[in-house]
Amino acid sequence: MPARRPLATAIALSCALAAAAALTGALAAPSLARGLVPLALLLSLAASAALVLVWRQASSLSGALAARDALLNVAFLSTAALMLTRDGRISRLNEAACAMFRVRKDDALGRPFADLAPGFDMALLAASGSSNGLLENDSGSWTGRRSDGSAFPVGVQFGLTPGGSDEDYVALSLADLTLRHAAEAQARELHAQLNTVWRLNSLGEMAATLAHELNQPLSAAGGYLHASRADMEKAGSLGDSACRTLDLAQAQLLRAGQIIRRIRAFLTQETGALAQERASVMVENMKQILTRIGQDRGVAVHIDMAGFSDRVQADCIQFQQAVVNLVRNGVEAAAGRDGAEVRILGRAEVDGYRISIEDNGPGVADDQRERLFQPMTSTKPGGMGLGLSVTRTIVERHGGALDLHRSSALGGAAFFFTLPLDQEAEAA
Repeated sequence: MPARRPLATAIALSCALAAAAALTGALAAPSLARGLVPLALLLSLAASAALVLVWRQASSLSGALAARDALLNVAFLSTAALMLTRDGRISRLNEAACAMFRVRKDDALGRPFADLAPGFDMALLAASGSSNGLLENDSGSWTGRRSDGSAFPVGVQFGLTPGGSDEDYVALSLADLTLRHAAEAQARELHAQLNTVWRLNSLGEMAATLAHELNQPLSAAGGYLHASRADMEKAGSLGDSACRTLDLAQAQLLRAGQIIRRIRAFLTQETGALAQERASVMVENMKQILTRIGQDRGVAVHIDMAGFSDRVQADCIQFQQAVVNLVRNGVEAAAGRDGAEVRILGRAEVDGYRISIEDNGPGVADDQRERLFQPMTSTKPGGMGLGLSVTRTIVERHGGALDLHRSSALGGAAFFFTLPLDQEAEAA
């Protein structure tokens, strides 16, 4: 459209000049007037049509410019922005910037920007080697200081003005990162809690396994000691000392058995009270953690949790730990493949809320599926074989059952379980 406007203007001007020339010729040579006057009229009409076209193009361009100006004004008003002089003093700022630092415009104009963002140095602009972009310090973000002395994290985008005016040297766009940093801190805290729970669960699973395995040989040893004591009693007084020693050994074996039974009883109890939770919310709250797990291995993690009929009875931390472990397994399986991907799907079904974690890795061989959930069984070099065993225990404590199939969508492994819906919440 802009390229056609000069052409239409030139046509209008040419037609107008030609019409004027024709009229002039008609006045100078009346004998030719009969032919020149109609030509002049036609040229005048052509010039008028071209001018109308120019006017329409100008109106359209004016409307587009007005729309762009409105868009820029909205962006400018909603984003904290200011201009700095070449020596780092504030030459202009908008109301959003005043609100961010809680200062009056008159008080801010002329002040060094370093007063509002301690440590800011104009030399960093030159050191960046660019005319625009994100300006970071060693910690990644700057610390803004409001007029009341409170501090907050702030992100800075910069753009040098063309020509490098001393008064309006660089434009800064500012973003308050308080909520972002709070979300990151919350994610780190959740990650620490999940790691603690995982260590405790792994320790419990190992202790339960050892207790189960040791109980039988201890019982057998006690039986052998009892038989030995019966033989020593036949020796009369010569065997009395040995019988006392055997009684002490048998007492210690019985004590060991009691300790094991207490450990098993403790580990079979619920680790935490179940409360009404939304499955989709519990997974969405871990989005940053799950995404980072995938990023560390170059695997895309996608979450698709339906948010209806998803109220279940759950221990939030335990549930999240089970999901994290299954996602980590999927990421490790898919890592290194083209388009490596892990999907977390949640859907309400007739028998409960079904959650599946699928990957496009090589999958699990049929002969390994049954033994994969057994304690101390691992397909990973150096693995302890507790991950899926602990995860299965957590799922079972929530009233579900962990199972494994091949993913029909991605082709790799698909671990899934179904949690019973909270019937009271569904009835309400």
